[in-house]
Amino acid sequence: MNNGRVENDLRVRGNVRECLAIIDDVRSIIAKSLHIPVEQLTPEARLDELGAESLDIIEIVFELEEKYNITIPLKADDATRVSASGTGDKEMPFSTVADVAGMVQKLVEAKVSQ
Repeated sequence: MNNGRVENDLRVRGNVRECLAIIDDVRSIIAKSLHIPVEQLTPEARLDELGAESLDIIEIVFELEEKYNITIPLKADDATRVSASGTGDKEMPFSTVADVAGMVQKLVEAKVSQ
């Protein structure tokens, strides 16, 4: 039996489980902050279309930072851009549920690899 392959398979499964857990957490936190059912939060769902305003974004970021002990790069004026989607201004670091989950995943992985 190839032990290297087994270890790699276990590592991949572990990463998939961790990624799914992060996605679930992100969806739960967003749903709670916006007072909407978690079922409405597809990966493509845009935060602005879900009704997120700047204070909601700040609250979501704060909860995710606390939960994962990470720092999400978001300036105060970035949070105001969520309600002005499509204005051509500098893009926020995330605009969809998948963007948020992807950013959290990258920051968690970076923290673990340190």
